[in-house]
Amino acid sequence: MEVIIGAEGAHLTFLKEHFPTIEYLDFPGYRISYSATLPVGIKVLLQLPQMVSAINREHELLGKLIETKKIDAVISDNRYGLWNKKIPSVIITHQLNIQAPAGNNLLSKTAASYIKHFDECWIPDYAGEDNLSGVLSHPIPEGINGKYIGPLSRFEQPLNFTSQPQKEKLKYDLVLLLSGPEPQRSKLEVIVLKQLKELPSVKALIIQGLPGNTQIESGLGNMEIVPHLPDEEFQDRINTSEIILSRSGYSTLMDLNAVGWKKAIFIPTPGQTEQEYLGEQMQEKGLAVTYKQKGFSLKDALEKAKQLNPANQSLRESNYQGVIDDWLKKIR
Repeated sequence: MEVIIGAEGAHLTFLKEHFPTIEYLDFPGYRISYSATLPVGIKVLLQLPQMVSAINREHELLGKLIETKKIDAVISDNRYGLWNKKIPSVIITHQLNIQAPAGNNLLSKTAASYIKHFDECWIPDYAGEDNLSGVLSHPIPEGINGKYIGPLSRFEQPLNFTSQPQKEKLKYDLVLLLSGPEPQRSKLEVIVLKQLKELPSVKALIIQGLPGNTQIESGLGNMEIVPHLPDEEFQDRINTSEIILSRSGYSTLMDLNAVGWKKAIFIPTPGQTEQEYLGEQMQEKGLAVTYKQKGFSLKDALEKAKQLNPANQSLRESNYQGVIDDWLKKIR
């Protein structure tokens, strides 16, 4: 079976690092811009006509690629236009019931109208009450052929793993995982680095979330700064840290779930309602402490995070391989 991957920008760079021998297409994304002042939901709502145009363009592009590349099936990672009546198609998304400060019903209905075109919707979460995404993926809206496939992660799930390693095996007191769009990614980096300088006893690793950048900063006292890490090294740093500080994006939640959770501090991207909701959910489960970015106190957050006890909270197996195998049998 031959696989072709379509992506652009940082996503394309990231995927090429993982799958260097696969054919790639520079595939334009939605290119949504974010504001330093407007809530993310409102900013996205204002750009809805632009998104619809982009979805239509990618739908037309797929139609041409089916002919030129002889494509037999499509798996779309949250790209709403990548379906075609001529071939089987699947979309992977957890965003079935969108949480937004304004227009959430419109956004949810618009997304559902596109998802219904796909033969299947693979939802990267567990079915039932013990799940990660809450109302975002539960229940499945009527008319969508949804299947819960379990969380997806870049990390390998260990068979026998204690999420809190012995004290003598810890390398870092804190690992800061930076991610997401600018300008908020850089804003959080500035806030935390400034406060880390005032806490010299805290040994910290800052992973900037900048794939393609290779500059490593050292000689910063209690801090080590790296732009990006390969998956195996990334997982090792998480496993040997006491506390993780990051945004509460869904991909991060799935990664932490894969390693059995850590003591976590979440700072949702300002105005990003989904992250705010997920951060609150994880705090209620006792898996994290969640703070707003404005007025954030690292010293206070570290003290409260140390009281968490998330050891071996999850480590349930995902069933995505079985779902994929069943789908491949249908399309062959």
